[in-house]
Amino acid sequence: MASINLPQVVSRSLNIRRGENHQEAMLVVAFDERAGGLIELAAEILGRPERSYFSTLRFEPRQKSYLLGRFAAKIALKALSSEPDLRAIQIARGVFEQPIVRCDRNPQWGVTISHTDSLAVALAFPAGHPMGLDTERIDLTRYETILSQLSNQETQWIQANAEHKLQLATALWTAKEALAKVLCTGLMSPVQIYNLSEFNRISSGNWEGLFENFAQYKTTTWIGTSHAVSIVLPKRSTIVNGRDIRDVFLTF
Repeated sequence: MASINLPQVVSRSLNIRRGENHQEAMLVVAFDERAGGLIELAAEILGRPERSYFSTLRFEPRQKSYLLGRFAAKIALKALSSEPDLRAIQIARGVFEQPIVRCDRNPQWGVTISHTDSLAVALAFPAGHPMGLDTERIDLTRYETILSQLSNQETQWIQANAEHKLQLATALWTAKEALAKVLCTGLMSPVQIYNLSEFNRISSGNWEGLFENFAQYKTTTWIGTSHAVSIVLPKRSTIVNGRDIRDVFLTF
């Protein structure tokens, strides 16, 4: 893999606690502004089925987001599975476009992926412990669109934090998207079913929320310099070293 310039990567090992049990997850952020070299990158990281799908993508932005997301996911899975060959870690697409991990060496992992511009984020986690992740750029041009999809309660939270309204609106949207990924629905259901019932600041730049219709899950959300990111996980689970995630997003 030394023959090409690979995307920039920042990774963090996460400690997930549920009761007395601790499990490991891996967060990877990959960033790449290259204008070319996509074919070479695909050859380095994609297995045969993935290359077949990649060949059907006709537009460079879609090729780039697909490759960057797969790269981030495979780096995360490599760290947990001890599989040294990224091409041997297959990430198939389920019927709802959800990523499905195929890895003969260690098949016990799941992965969730999010893209925005030239940045992709992936979270690899134990397959028996469902998690979903979403990240969004904090972008004023999207504020009104996001606001139109929020509940009255969520809008009131934003109004109560008017000086950070754009950041908070973006954070709430990432929580909804991340929940949809846990449920493997995407946003193909009415967005109202993903409404939050609580959303509270627990530290600087870090929020935690619960959902009206899915009481078994919670969101842990971080607001960085230019992006917000949410991880939805079982309500009784805790990311012990969550501060590390915000530190990553302060650099992008």
